[in-house]
Amino acid sequence: MSYYEYHVARRYVQFEGALHELANYASLVGRRVLILTACDPVTEQIKQKIQEGIDRPAAAWMNERLARESVRYARYVPMAERMDALRSEMSFSFRDIAQLPITRENVRMLAEQVQAQGFDTVVGVGGGKGQDFARALTHFLPVKVILVPTLAATNASISTLSVLYTPDGRIDQYWRMDNAPELVLADTEVLIQNPPPVLSAGVGDIMSTYYEALCNFRITGRTDVVPAFALRGVQTSIEIMKAQAPLALQAVKAREITPAFENVLSMILHNCGPLGMICTTGYAHILDEMFLYFEASHRIPHGLRVGYATIPMLCRQGADKAEIREYIDFCKSSGIPTTLGKLGLEGVSRDAWRQAFDATLGSSRNHLSLPFPTTFDDLYDSLVQAQRFS
Repeated sequence: MSYYEYHVARRYVQFEGALHELANYASLVGRRVLILTACDPVTEQIKQKIQEGIDRPAAAWMNERLARESVRYARYVPMAERMDALRSEMSFSFRDIAQLPITRENVRMLAEQVQAQGFDTVVGVGGGKGQDFARALTHFLPVKVILVPTLAATNASISTLSVLYTPDGRIDQYWRMDNAPELVLADTEVLIQNPPPVLSAGVGDIMSTYYEALCNFRITGRTDVVPAFALRGVQTSIEIMKAQAPLALQAVKAREITPAFENVLSMILHNCGPLGMICTTGYAHILDEMFLYFEASHRIPHGLRVGYATIPMLCRQGADKAEIREYIDFCKSSGIPTTLGKLGLEGVSRDAWRQAFDATLGSSRNHLSLPFPTTFDDLYDSLVQAQRFS
């Protein structure tokens, strides 16, 4: 017997100019809304777009072209008067948390303030931190959550997990929401402004997630780990990403919103339905916990680190050389590192890796959550094997 559970946002919305309509969508969720921002250096621009949407009537920013082209979007146009009525009873407040480390104590402190001021909805705006803070607040309060990614550098918006850190920047704990977010709102007009390495990091993060699902299945052979219908979806998604990601990166370089960019963006920011169940910590993310022990790796975005960590993961599962080389070629075309040296970890000794394991996974024991036995020797050997492909 098996157990399946899918935790995905109740609604995912992606279109050009979406930030101007945040207030409209929020009116269908809550009444007292706290907007947490962590999106330097564009915080003021983002706040301005959101505030413009708050200040003007619901219909003011609705997109006429989309209303003609999309039946789903068009259904909101006649709802404008209702949204205005709802919004007349709402309040919106902003707080920037870019400089606030996401630690247990800081989340607790913020939760106390949210409760004292009576907010019922929290909007997490930013790359990872804003979203993690919003999700983490549900550990203490039954607030509703809206996520607004301003970077496509991770698949944070498809997760119900918040990553908490120690004051010195190492992973401390993972907190899971009891229920999925109410909404993920992605503005392509904002996201197309991301530098190409940001999208490369997002590609690395989602590809590592897909390959983690394959790794779980290939090592265990258990369909309760990755159901057959989800497995087929994962395999198809990998092929789509291999074909579309290089085109999406070209679009970002040209600052042009194209179908390839929109497709890749939606795959990074939100996996649909059954694929949501695979978005949990896997082998590549376990390796990343060890990487973070070394301060040099902190300058490399998470998505690029786990994108690289997929190479030793493929070695661990016994993938054939052709598959590994094909993935490495994809990494090179997509701006994902293919050596430890590019993570700032060249020449790390076995003893130093052992210290990293003991200080991170030895304490968190997150490697024990994998569906197959994993020891320090397994992790280290896979890193050694991966280096042979560099």
